[in-house]
Amino acid sequence: APPPPIAAQREPFLHCRCAARAWHKGRCYSVGDMARLLRFPGGIREWYNDLSVGEKGLVSMCLGMIGGTAYGTYVRRYQFKTAQSDFLVATMYTVPEEKKKAFETAWSDAARLAQRQPGYEWTKTYKSLDWEDSPFHYVSFRMWNEESSFSRMLKFDTTWKELQKRMAEVCTQTSTTYRVVVDDSVRRIIE
Repeated sequence: APPPPIAAQREPFLHCRCAARAWHKGRCYSVGDMARLLRFPGGIREWYNDLSVGEKGLVSMCLGMIGGTAYGTYVRRYQFKTAQSDFLVATMYTVPEEKKKAFETAWSDAARLAQRQPGYEWTKTYKSLDWEDSPFHYVSFRMWNEESSFSRMLKFDTTWKELQKRMAEVCTQTSTTYRVVVDDSVRRIIE
C-alpha cells in the first residue's frame, strides 16, 4: 500500500484545540501539565522546610549516601575500564661467567612461576652486551598490578622461596621497586 499523504501524517497536530498545546510522541500536552510538573520542586521545598533539624540531617545523610554511592560506582567502573599496572620490580643480577647456564635455567623456572601468579602482568629481561665492564650482567623488569600481588608471592609461595635459594647459589641479585609516574606509551603507539 502506498504511504499516506503528508496532510494525513500531520493530522494529530490538526486535532490540538489551541496553540498552547504541544505534541510529543503521540500525546498532546497542555500548559497545565507543565505547570503541575513545575510545582513539584516547590512542593519538595515546602516539605523540607517543615522537617525538624534531626529529620533534615537524616535526609542530608541519605542524599549524601546516594550521591557517594553513585560517584564511587562511577570511579570504580572507570578504574576497571582503564586498568593500570602500578608496581614495577627491577632486579639486577651479577653472574659469574661459568654459572651463566645454571642462572638462565633457574631464572626461567622463576619466571614461569611468576607468570602463574595472580596480579602478574609482564616481564622483560635484558642481558649485558659488555660482560666484563658492566656493573651487572642481567636486568629484569617485572610488572605487577599492585604491590600486594607481588608481596603475596614473595612471602607465602614456598616454591618461590626455593627458587630464590637456587638463584642465590649462582648469582647475586639486587631488587628495587618503582611506581609509574608518567606513561606515554599509548600516545607513542597511536602516533
